[in-house]
Amino acid sequence: MPNYKNIAIIGNGPAASALAILLTGQGCKTVIFSRPSKAPITVGESLVPMIVPMLQTLGVEKEIAAYSTLKPGACFSYDADELFQFRFNETPDDVPSYSYNVPRDKFNATLLNKAQISGARLIEREVHLSADKNGLLRLDNDALQAAQGAWDNQQPDLIVDAAGRVNLIGRLLNIPMQKGNRQDRALFAHVDQTELVDPGYVHNDRIEQGWCWRIPLPGKVSLGFVVPESYALQHGETAQAQYDNILKADKVMQKLAPNAKRLTEVLPYQNYQSVSATLYGKNWAMLGDSGGFVDPVFSSGLLIAMTSAFQLAEINSRNNSLDDYEKQVKHHITAWNELVDYYYDGRLMTSIKVGDSLEDNGFNRLILPWIKGHVSRIFSGAAASRPFSMKLLRFLVTYGLRDRNPETYKIK
Repeated sequence: MPNYKNIAIIGNGPAASALAILLTGQGCKTVIFSRPSKAPITVGESLVPMIVPMLQTLGVEKEIAAYSTLKPGACFSYDADELFQFRFNETPDDVPSYSYNVPRDKFNATLLNKAQISGARLIEREVHLSADKNGLLRLDNDALQAAQGAWDNQQPDLIVDAAGRVNLIGRLLNIPMQKGNRQDRALFAHVDQTELVDPGYVHNDRIEQGWCWRIPLPGKVSLGFVVPESYALQHGETAQAQYDNILKADKVMQKLAPNAKRLTEVLPYQNYQSVSATLYGKNWAMLGDSGGFVDPVFSSGLLIAMTSAFQLAEINSRNNSLDDYEKQVKHHITAWNELVDYYYDGRLMTSIKVGDSLEDNGFNRLILPWIKGHVSRIFSGAAASRPFSMKLLRFLVTYGLRDRNPETYKIK
């Protein structure tokens, strides 16, 4: 029997919907409390291949594929001059050979609709939480009235905060967020066009300060800057001014997007690389970005969020402790933050460059494909959940640089 049978999920993102689909499949009585998003666009449009099996399990891949851009790989450029390409069909067989770049509004709607078809009840209203003297969280009376008859008892057995970076429970209970090594500012919008290496690649480019992403979507390109806050402020007081001025003035962007015109408003994001000190309590749990998030450099955000939904559902079905859930989520986030550090300090690309420059002999022809397979798991999303791949990567960035200076690929 499931550990918790009557469940309230606060939030309407992919992790919330995925959890609802999985829980209803266990026979749980699940209610999603959702406020329609006011943001015209949302970060997280590039999916890594490791999400594909989840979409298949949830029964939504075919619908998502119909309105998305096929993503065959990823590329990283440095100052628009040096390029590293990674195609997913060259990765090991245990990883899907493709993924998708998705319009997030349609992606979110597909999953939310599937959750309702699966039996979850959707209530479009804001929820207010309170904590009693025993440390139990409670829904407000209006929310309970709206959900009347949905659960066996008046209050749900478990409340899941899947409302994203609003971090409802963390703020209510004053739970601190542990910060990562960098706290950059992201500026995000859609533009009409940029130069593209491949029409489906997710592009990651080092610019004069920080880096940018370029994600091809049907009829447009998602373009975001991740830069030190001080650098952003040098380019204007508002997010729009900062974005427009960096796009126009940065020497790298002059090569990659010389004629790009912005199509949407600019959305700013901050507080990357953070994780809540605690992810659960007596009758509550944090899901996805509510509990923690990492830098977007490897497009891992949706993978981490949706993986947490699968982990929480499995914990519930096995009647295991929420402490096990917290350990799994934090282990996943910690691994991704480690990989992010290797990118920012230049060691990851330096180690890849060393591998590409090794002499052609029988031993290297034997060993290099095996090593490259493990390295490629970073870009497919699998490395953080493969202990041996992580150990090998640690070895490569520590002992495999062959006296090369990683400053060459460092992100300022």
